Amino acid sequence: METSVSALRKQAMEALHQSTTMLEVASNLLDAGNREEAIRLKDEARAKRNVSVWLMSEANTLENAKLRDVRSRQQQTRYEVRHKSAA
Repeated sequence: METSVSALRKQAMEALHQSTTMLEVASNLLDAGNREEAIRLKDEARAKRNVSVWLMSEANTLENAKLRDVRSRQQQTRYEVRHKSAA
């Protein structure tokens, strides 16, 4: 199954949004004096943010590979056109 660049970016943004929400909740927990739960949630938020960064990196890698493929096909087409017209 091919994963699209836009789908990966959407997943990355969703993970980042979840991470932000988790950090807000962790801050509220800390203000309420629930330090242990705040720390646990902060760590989960960090992990979620790392997932977001990884997904965005995967999207960039996929996009760059697709661009290289397009450029390669364009160069091949130009090469074929030049050699057909020279023949």
